[in-house]
Amino acid sequence: MRQNVIKQIFYTLDEIEHHILQKDSRGQCWDLRTTCAYRIFRAFDIPRFRLEPADPNQVLADLRSVIEYIEQSPMNGDPQTLGSNQVFHGCFQNDAERMQYLYGLAWSQLSRDQYFDAARLFADRMRNSNFDLSFLRGAECLDLGTGIARYALAMIQLGAQHVVGIDFSLECIQEAKRRLKGSEEGKLITLIHGDLYELSRDRDQAFDFVCANGVIHHLPDPVKGLQVVFRCLRKSGKAFAFVFSQSDGPWWRSIELIRKLTAPVPLQYAHKIVTFYEVQGTKSFNMLDYCYTPIQHKFDRKWFEQTLSDVGFRDIRFLEGGVIHDSVLRCKLFEADRELYGITEIRYLMEK
Repeated sequence: MRQNVIKQIFYTLDEIEHHILQKDSRGQCWDLRTTCAYRIFRAFDIPRFRLEPADPNQVLADLRSVIEYIEQSPMNGDPQTLGSNQVFHGCFQNDAERMQYLYGLAWSQLSRDQYFDAARLFADRMRNSNFDLSFLRGAECLDLGTGIARYALAMIQLGAQHVVGIDFSLECIQEAKRRLKGSEEGKLITLIHGDLYELSRDRDQAFDFVCANGVIHHLPDPVKGLQVVFRCLRKSGKAFAFVFSQSDGPWWRSIELIRKLTAPVPLQYAHKIVTFYEVQGTKSFNMLDYCYTPIQHKFDRKWFEQTLSDVGFRDIRFLEGGVIHDSVLRCKLFEADRELYGITEIRYLMEK
């Protein structure tokens, strides 16, 4: 019975795409496209944060309501109906500028208490997979793609001696510095604005722990990124990697669709729309992150593990646990989630 519902979800996603193309073949109805993208994302995202199985029937009903919304919308591709869309001047010149803006949004609405509670999420993922975090005590650490330095902060809170965080987004680095200013933890974190591929050679074999949380799958050359992780580690040092993984469930099909829907829409305009609907900061960023990152690799688990081995890592350990919204844990707990999402992200701890 549930498999039939899953098939209907796939069919409905295709139907949504068909209806949008009929309504707006030229990609000019930005409000309609962004609103539909958000409602698709919301249909799949909300169940992942509940301590109960996802309900595919509810997801299907939410998706069907998107079709009704499209059908009832007065908007179409006629320039006379588009209003201010045609005079919006917020476009970026290139992907780099767009990503600077996007990652400048990352977690921007976290309270101070939420920000400084960074260690809990990092520690829970490790401990729920039966990993001892004592290796962080007194460690010299590197955080690749540090964002606003929440994992860097977590490493200090869990006993690291010093953390170097690097990110290509100047906005993220500035926000991290603002949040850490005046804190004891901030004194132990060095933040660098730059490209991890160009990390200076004096960082080679300089770290006891290297973290690559959610950055490898956005790189043009993921293998080269893993090689950077490896070369920066000292002998017997440990590394952590989180990447997207392939799945046959409807989740990735929904992400593919929202990327198509928002492709013609400037990022700043989409941000204004979701903000207008009072989407909270973390959810707003998560949706826009899926929509607008130009590179979004999804790796086969066996391929990724073999690649880690080929790069030179040993004692490669897959995180079997996690927190409630992690797909590995949800798929272990709930059959419905295995069918609706599958394992969509994988995490590893490994050694040099």
